[in-house]
Amino acid sequence: MKERHALEEILWSAGRQVLSYYIRTAKELSELVSEFHDSNFRYLHLACHGNANGIQLTYDFIGLEELASIVAPALQVRRLFLSACQSTRAPLARALFRCSSCYSVIGPKDDPPFHDATLAWALFYSLMAKANREAMKQAEIKVQLQSVCDLLDIRFNAFFNNNGIPQHQVFRRSVRSTATATTD
Repeated sequence: MKERHALEEILWSAGRQVLSYYIRTAKELSELVSEFHDSNFRYLHLACHGNANGIQLTYDFIGLEELASIVAPALQVRRLFLSACQSTRAPLARALFRCSSCYSVIGPKDDPPFHDATLAWALFYSLMAKANREAMKQAEIKVQLQSVCDLLDIRFNAFFNNNGIPQHQVFRRSVRSTATATTD
């Protein structure tokens, strides 16, 4: 919940329109997804606990295939961002892309600390808005994810929909450059 409030404040201060809800159950997630479906928003960002098998809401654990079935109807030509440790995996992407035209699923590969995850998403959304306030394009997403990884030394999994087939890419810090300061 802390991440939701922090990210919400950062996005609002950057002039981005945000709707934020606290959801505790799979039923509440389904209701939120239905509302998202009827909205003009193009990006669904879920911030919750996760692992390689699914996401954990306050009261319900939702497996990756079930998560895909819940969110797929609302993700036609939209994007899904997961701030849920380790849950952005191939089984989720395959299930989601099989039954929707979702453009991409992006989230942390590992278990970044709260402050790094919050900062990473705020930085990513800020960089994306500076690049293009109207849309997120795959090429620019890749550039900005790499920038975030280089700055914060975290890793992201990204799955891009290629005619129903997930194209997986891992983003991580590039080779570090070093600088030496001397006094002459």
